[in-house]
Amino acid sequence: PNRQEIQGTLKQVQKLLSAHEASCLQSLRTCPKLDAPINGRKLGKSHGVGHEVHFLCDPGYEIVGSESRVCQESLTWTGQQPTCRGLSRCASSPCLNGGTCVDEVDQFSCVCAKGWAGETCQKTLHQTESLFSATTGAYVRPSRCTIVQGTTHCTCEPGYTISGRDSYSCTDIDECDLFHNGPAGKLCLHKCVNTPGGYRCSCPAGYNVTRDGRSCKDIDECATRQNNCTNDQMCVNTYGGFQCVRVDCPKIPHATYVKTSPMAPPLWRRSWEGTSPKSPCLFPSMNSKQKKKKKSEINILLRLRRL
Repeated sequence: PNRQEIQGTLKQVQKLLSAHEASCLQSLRTCPKLDAPINGRKLGKSHGVGHEVHFLCDPGYEIVGSESRVCQESLTWTGQQPTCRGLSRCASSPCLNGGTCVDEVDQFSCVCAKGWAGETCQKTLHQTESLFSATTGAYVRPSRCTIVQGTTHCTCEPGYTISGRDSYSCTDIDECDLFHNGPAGKLCLHKCVNTPGGYRCSCPAGYNVTRDGRSCKDIDECATRQNNCTNDQMCVNTYGGFQCVRVDCPKIPHATYVKTSPMAPPLWRRSWEGTSPKSPCLFPSMNSKQKKKKKSEINILLRLRRL
């Protein structure tokens, strides 16, 4: 090859090396690590400039924030860190015919109105296959029978047992009574309610059934705003309920004060700061500058009283 061809080849090699070097430098420049949201996942492991990561939420949750983020030249991510928010199972009103939906963790249950039954209160009582026997005091339904080589074999669905001389009927098993003092303990920690083919656990007012279906957990009426406390009261959660408590600053003996600021907005907590009787009642809504000014005013008043 002549000199011109060699120079052309060298220029091409130089371009390739420059591009490779730029690619290597680009891969060394990365954005801060991103974590997957709670109850969700992150897709994409590379945090280099120009790379993109995606976020997904687990079933029963919806994403709030950016579904995808890109690492920018400034080594910062686009968008906002997403979170996964639980979906309300009762939002779609799944309970029919006047049934009441009870929202639970990752599931829901329906409390049916009188005359209705079924998982979503979709059946009238006369449509259900189980009938209540006034004689035995239990739910009874027909058995499933097959004839094999001239012999009839009858079986019952789970939660029922063969009853009667003809073996053609199945009687509901009262699990609440059967396992009341079993080796594994009671089926329910509070109250067991027998149902056709099964049972369910119920809780007293102010409690919800936990995810395991047998325990009860207190409803925090304060956190969920299921209370009637006024703005000048503090909500205190209790077992099975709540209390509205009004909290004021305690009175300090032999101390006086003068109101020097307009009426403060309703507050949740008020407390004394310092040692009696030298310090004023300071409010959480004041910033440090306001508190310092308030203390200065009170100290002047205390000095005037001594004159």
